[in-house]
Amino acid sequence: MRSSLVVGSAIALIIGARAARTAAEAVHAEETIEVPYAPSAATAPFLALGYREVAADLLWVRLTGYFGGDRNTAEGIASLVEAITALDPQFQRPVEWGARATTIARYGVDQHAYLRAIAILEAGAKRFPDDWHLPLLAGQIYTQDLVTTDPAQRRAWDDKGVLLVEIAIRKPGAPADAAEWAAMMRTRMGEHQHAVDGLREMLLVSTDQKARDRLVAKLAELDHADADQLRREYNAAYAKFTDAWHRDRPASPATMYVILGPRPAPGIDMTALATGGRDLVVPEVVEPLEPVPE
Repeated sequence: MRSSLVVGSAIALIIGARAARTAAEAVHAEETIEVPYAPSAATAPFLALGYREVAADLLWVRLTGYFGGDRNTAEGIASLVEAITALDPQFQRPVEWGARATTIARYGVDQHAYLRAIAILEAGAKRFPDDWHLPLLAGQIYTQDLVTTDPAQRRAWDDKGVLLVEIAIRKPGAPADAAEWAAMMRTRMGEHQHAVDGLREMLLVSTDQKARDRLVAKLAELDHADADQLRREYNAAYAKFTDAWHRDRPASPATMYVILGPRPAPGIDMTALATGGRDLVVPEVVEPLEPVPE
C-alpha cells in the first residue's frame, strides 16, 4: 500500500515537473520570439540602393510568409509594413492588409500595436483618398479596440473613430450599412440630431435598396416616425432624383450631379450669367500724344 502511494506520488511529481517545464518553455519561447529584420521607414529608401519597388516586393513576400507562420508578432508585422510603404508609397495593398494583420497577430497585440495600425491607415488614406476601407478600419480600431479608463480620452477616440467612419461611408463604393452603425454611435454619445441628419443624408445617395430599407428603419426608430411612410417618401424622392440625374448628367456620378446640378436651359448666355450682364470689354482709348518739344 505504501509502495503504491510512493509510486503514485513519484508519477505525479514527474507529470507535474514535466507540465511545469513545458509551461516554462512555452513562456520562454514567447519571450524570445525573433522579430524579422525590417529597415526603418527613414533608412529603407537608402538601403534599397535605388531599387525601391523591388525591395518593397521582397519585403511584401517576407511579410506574407511571416504572417502565415505561427510565431508572428504585431511588432514584426508593423515594422515590415512601414518599411514597405516607405519604399513604395503607391503600393496600396499592404496598407489595409498590414494594418489588419498587425491587430490580429499571434503575439504582442496591445495598445501600441493598435496605434501603429491606425498610423499606417491614416498615412495610407492620404495617399489613397478614394479607398473607403482605410478610414473605416481606422474608425473601428479607435472605437472598438483602444481601451482607456479616462473618460475624456474615451470620448476623443470615439469622436475620431465615428468621424472616420462617416468619412468612409461618403466615398465611392462604401457600404451604406456602416451609416447605421455610425448613427448608433452618435446616439450613444448623446448626438441624436447628428445621427438623424447622417441617416437622412445617406438615404439621399444610397443606391442599395436593401441598405436603404435598413436605414429607413433605423431613422424611423430614432425619429419616432412611421417606417412605411418614411420608406415611401424617400423612395419617391430618390426616384425623382435618379430621373433628373440620368436625364441631365448621365455620365457624372450621383455625388457630382449633386454639386453641379442640372444643365443650364438652352438659350442662356453664359457670359452674361457670369458677368451679371455687364460689358467687360472696354474699347481701348488712344490718347493723343503731345509733340515733343525741340
